[in-house]
Amino acid sequence: MKRLFLLSYGTILVTFFIAMIAMDQFELFSTDKLEDIAFGNEISATAGLLTEIAENQGQAQAERSFKMFADKMHLTLDIYESSSSEISDEIKASLSERDFFIEDSEEDIAYLRFGDKQKIYLIADDMSSPFMQQIRNKEWLILVEICTALAIITFIVLFLLARRLRRLEKTYIAFADGDFTARASTKMFHNVGKLNNTFNIMADRISQLISSNRNLTNAVAHEFRTPIFRIQCNLDMLDDSKVRPDQMPHLEGIQSDLNELNSMVEELLRFSKLERLDTSLVLEPTDIGSLLEKQLNHLQFETEIRLTLDIRDNCIAPVSIRALQRALGNVIRNGYKYADSEVRISLQPSPEELHIAIENDGPPIPVKERETIFDPFVRLDKSRDRQSGGHGLGLAITKQIIKQHKGSIYITDSKMGGACFNIKLPL
Repeated sequence: MKRLFLLSYGTILVTFFIAMIAMDQFELFSTDKLEDIAFGNEISATAGLLTEIAENQGQAQAERSFKMFADKMHLTLDIYESSSSEISDEIKASLSERDFFIEDSEEDIAYLRFGDKQKIYLIADDMSSPFMQQIRNKEWLILVEICTALAIITFIVLFLLARRLRRLEKTYIAFADGDFTARASTKMFHNVGKLNNTFNIMADRISQLISSNRNLTNAVAHEFRTPIFRIQCNLDMLDDSKVRPDQMPHLEGIQSDLNELNSMVEELLRFSKLERLDTSLVLEPTDIGSLLEKQLNHLQFETEIRLTLDIRDNCIAPVSIRALQRALGNVIRNGYKYADSEVRISLQPSPEELHIAIENDGPPIPVKERETIFDPFVRLDKSRDRQSGGHGLGLAITKQIIKQHKGSIYITDSKMGGACFNIKLPL
């Protein structure tokens, strides 16, 4: 807001002064000609009056009257001989025609002669007088008032605009966080041009696409269950019958593929359930250190990679035990698939959040892939086959679970040489 105010105010101020200079240069809305005419009439009248005084009371009295007039009007008065070389020929020629010459109407600079016309009188504003200083200070004060008024107007406009933008930003954030029912208000005092309506149109289309995609995923996953069940029944019946030895490898391959397909369907249904907006977790205070110890003891039977736990301080956090176990299990399993010899899990609580780091000594994850691997069906190794396991849903499910805990998960480089999955949960 501060930077926006300074930028907008500076732009308005520069534009204002450029416009003023341009209008002055091109004489737009200028009154200079009228001022020249008015000032010329004043000088002409003054010269005529002084000539009349000189004819009736003498040149000396007319000169004294002129000095009093100049003093009262805060003007300087300089007197030159008509033949003085300080006066240009142009001025002398003009004086010979009409007894006065206007050099600058804004500064009240003029030449005139009267009476016997033996002398030329130069008048100009006395800028050293207190009165003229006060006028000059008033001019600067007016300039300051204009700048202040522009600042106030800029602040009010930006304040009102910022309120609308903040309200719109909250809607954007809610939509980005998964609340696809969030829509921008279209009330008169909430609109930011056509941005609100445009966002609502975009949000409607995106939510329809996402809803259609979720419905399709759920429908496909559910519909797969029936043929899978039928295949399994037929396979079990074949197991009970007499099967030739040369047919057994084929049946075992079918069973393996069927198990993988069934696992994929279960993962799809689980992921779809986690993506539903009405899905909420039941949180309960849990000793995270004890939870990790039990889980690592269980997971150690699945791999020969060493699983180590570093607990710097016990921590009680509100979590959904089963959901968090699944999230941590997915990350740990992903870690020991790529580790060379060790996966290390460390727990470090702080006053505001709990930090769980899961790192390994395998190959690091490229920076450009650290965000995409949390997307569904994305695998770190494109060449993996079913023997290495995984459907690309494990980390996507983990991210959804952490998100439902109001936490975050991200990847950094590990000091062990591989990748470090950082999970932060609010306390």
